[in-house]
Amino acid sequence: LASRIASSQLYALGVPELVAKDREDYVRIAVKLGTDREYLSQIRAKVWKARTTSTLFNVRQYCADMERLLHKMWKRYADGLPPDHILSDRDALDSDERMI
Repeated sequence: LASRIASSQLYALGVPELVAKDREDYVRIAVKLGTDREYLSQIRAKVWKARTTSTLFNVRQYCADMERLLHKMWKRYADGLPPDHILSDRDALDSDERMI
């Protein structure tokens, strides 16, 4: 679960290249970050820039989105529906944009 959360956060920050597919990929990424100063600088710049656009750094928006998701989960439960994947409104918009 922790790796899925980290993966989601890295995608939200615009650095999907840091998501390791397996242990070997993890080591490759770690070594590159530790030895390639230019690469590390590029990654840092991307994350720094993401502070102004990513909801990970917007606590109010993040909390509002989380509240909406919890409400959707509770409504499914109260309606007697089984557990299922639930997308945030933002996720639904993002997937629509990817389809265009």
